[in-house]
Amino acid sequence: MLTSGLVLALAVACVAAARAHRLLHILQQEHYENARLRVWLRRDVKRYELASGVAALGAGAAVQAAGEVGNAVATVPAAIAVIVAAGYLRATWRRPQVKALVFTARAKRIYGVSIAAPAAVALVLAAAVPAAAPAAEGLLAAVVIWGGGWLVGGANAALQPYQRLENRRYVAAARSRLERVAPVVVGVSGSFGKTTTKACVAAAVEPLGPALPTPASFNSYLGVVRAINEGLEPDHQTFVAELGAYRIGDIAELCALVKPTIGVLVSLGPAHLERFGSMDAIEQAEGEVADALPADGLFVTSADDERCVRVADTRARCACLLFSVAGHPRADLWADDIEVSAGGTSFTLRRRGTEASVRFRTRLLGEHNVANVLAAVAVAGHLGLADQIIARTMRRVVPPKHRLEPIVNEAAGVIVIDDSYNANPVGAAAALDVLAAHAAGRRILVTPGMVELGSRAAEENRLLGVKAAAVCDLCVLSGPLAPDIESGLRDAGFPSAQIHVVSDGPAAHAVVAQLSRRGDVFLFENDLPDVYG
Repeated sequence: MLTSGLVLALAVACVAAARAHRLLHILQQEHYENARLRVWLRRDVKRYELASGVAALGAGAAVQAAGEVGNAVATVPAAIAVIVAAGYLRATWRRPQVKALVFTARAKRIYGVSIAAPAAVALVLAAAVPAAAPAAEGLLAAVVIWGGGWLVGGANAALQPYQRLENRRYVAAARSRLERVAPVVVGVSGSFGKTTTKACVAAAVEPLGPALPTPASFNSYLGVVRAINEGLEPDHQTFVAELGAYRIGDIAELCALVKPTIGVLVSLGPAHLERFGSMDAIEQAEGEVADALPADGLFVTSADDERCVRVADTRARCACLLFSVAGHPRADLWADDIEVSAGGTSFTLRRRGTEASVRFRTRLLGEHNVANVLAAVAVAGHLGLADQIIARTMRRVVPPKHRLEPIVNEAAGVIVIDDSYNANPVGAAAALDVLAAHAAGRRILVTPGMVELGSRAAEENRLLGVKAAAVCDLCVLSGPLAPDIESGLRDAGFPSAQIHVVSDGPAAHAVVAQLSRRGDVFLFENDLPDVYG
């Protein structure tokens, strides 16, 4: 029985490696927070896990029974179990991923510990109890499948002391680099629009000298630390830090690290409402950038949002500049004569206390992006740049990847507006406005809906359907939120024949390929992260 037990130990190792890969992928996307992994596990219990666990038990029992006939006979089903387990591992590694698992040093450590523990137990079972090893290995494989979350979460917890030491080293290096370079630090917070605003601010202040924006969506604490350590150079005059938050205190922690003298609160809305629990909590968290600013600093925010204004009035100890897209009477600078076209957006900048005006043109799409530009104008103007110079820099700004990014396929005669990074009610409504402004033979929405909206998810997705019905000619819906969007479309009288509901993103892309014809404009609104896959 020793031979078949050892063979099954290899099968257990394959199963452990497959399950750990999937769960580590989720843990990484949830910023290595075990609590968020547990949320996913509760939500994502699937029938195949039960079936896989039962199959593992059955495999062990089959080998055990075959062993009663003879060790050579038992090796056959054991070998079959290894082949199946290896296939499971291969399929897991090769599965489609929206955002692929990145094997950082931390991820490798967690993965190794997650696999090593069950593999070691499997080997001990095979060597120590050869007579009962096959049944025991089958039970162990089932435990790995059903309890994989505990294995990965346990490995993450066990490695925390080492990780804290590593983090302290990285943070100390980042603090030291910031002190040596001493750039002007601009912190950008908000429920949505942060990444685009960050790009606008970095471009606007570039005439003062090189500016470093945190790359992509590096807006977590360790993400900003990494951006400083890997990107900040002695010639950088400005550091523009995107400040992300999933809970109250996150932005305060980031501000304690980077010490901004200029803070921008772009927006407040129900993004990540599932995590925060209420709009008041979101306001408290995102407004921490105002709390952190020195008395001689500057706070920039929107006059069009009463919550943003409240943060300015009650929490900022420094000068405040308010911008407005709607011409709010309290605004210090605002946009007039906004024009949105397929090629971008233009507007006239006006400032309180002067009749002078400057025409701005940007390749960013949509009226909501005017707010992002105005925030950058406020920052650059405060640093001494003339509006005419800022206007020239704004012409060079391009949409960040997957944020209302226009993709033109001239050969097919099709335009894709890629807004797939994420979605929230305000951003999705703005994206539909952009779609409506495009000249098109047909306007087609492709979306899985909006996530992390807590108890408001069903209603907000239904309202997305209602709004889409007024703009679109076709809608392609996918994933678990599709019924809510479809309900809104039907409530608005949208023709059933023009609604296509499919299981997931790849299926939606297949439908798009079939439907596409010259003159179509597609809006890809959101792309569900792997935690919803």
